[in-house]
Amino acid sequence: MLYIEYEEYKNKYYEVQRKYNDILNEKEELFAITQPKATQITGEKTAGGKHENLFDEYLIQKEKKNIDKRLKEVKSILDDRERLVKLKEQELRASNNPHDKIYRCRYIDRLTIEKTARISNYSRSQVFNILNKIKKNIK
Repeated sequence: MLYIEYEEYKNKYYEVQRKYNDILNEKEELFAITQPKATQITGEKTAGGKHENLFDEYLIQKEKKNIDKRLKEVKSILDDRERLVKLKEQELRASNNPHDKIYRCRYIDRLTIEKTARISNYSRSQVFNILNKIKKNIK
């Protein structure tokens, strides 16, 4: 039954997507440092102060955390995972296993139970039984 492998590949793909999103969020937080901020009026007035170059600080932090390198690596992994999921989906669509057909109709093509029953030549109740088995196998 290929749908189990397809689910595993899909879950790994989503996991890598989350990692990619986390790194992008980290980069976005660092970039927010460079954006202008409102003037704070609280406190005593002083004539001097420390002048900071925010963009330089952003670049230093970005280099320390290797954000661009990590993004590039995760993007490469994400592309490879996407390719694997598409290949497994093609394999699943070509499968003649009844469980794979019903999984494909219901979860990939998003067909109703009635249409799934017509395509698979099973009764509605048999389709429900197979879908229950599929749900147990996926979890």
